[in-house]
Amino acid sequence: MGNCFNPLIKSAAVFSVVTNCTGEKLGVAAPARLLYRGPSVQRVAKAVDEVRAHGVPVSLYIISAKYGLVHEDQVLEPYDETLSGLPPEEIKRWARRVGVVEGVERMARSSTVILVASKPYYTAVEEVVCRYGLYVLSPYKACGRWIKTGNFDKHLALKKLLLELWK
Repeated sequence: MGNCFNPLIKSAAVFSVVTNCTGEKLGVAAPARLLYRGPSVQRVAKAVDEVRAHGVPVSLYIISAKYGLVHEDQVLEPYDETLSGLPPEEIKRWARRVGVVEGVERMARSSTVILVASKPYYTAVEEVVCRYGLYVLSPYKACGRWIKTGNFDKHLALKKLLLELWK
């Protein structure tokens, strides 16, 4: 698994949305938001674009099983790795080793962080979520400011939350 932490995390936004990578990818290098073709990333990216159109200052980050925490515009090569199926302690060790925990913690100190991620990727940053009370949109119980959603409507809850927080 990856060991590349992007130290150029852009934290000028008031809101930072963090989601996870998907198995479905383009076959060529591309910015992260385009590389990941799975519907979960595409829906989250669309919600981010829609709130940006309303003037909401939001950045999108993706937890990549190969590259760690990446900004949506970071160009990545396609790969075939996942955190799914790994034991929780191995996921947590990986997240500390590649800088995902450090990156999300840095975001939490400078912006409102909203995590929209599947369980293994939540597990990767759970200690930061609990320590800082980050927002988590998920169907599974989570610490922090948990908002229960279904698997297929997280993006709608994200858009609603961002617009409410921005008011």
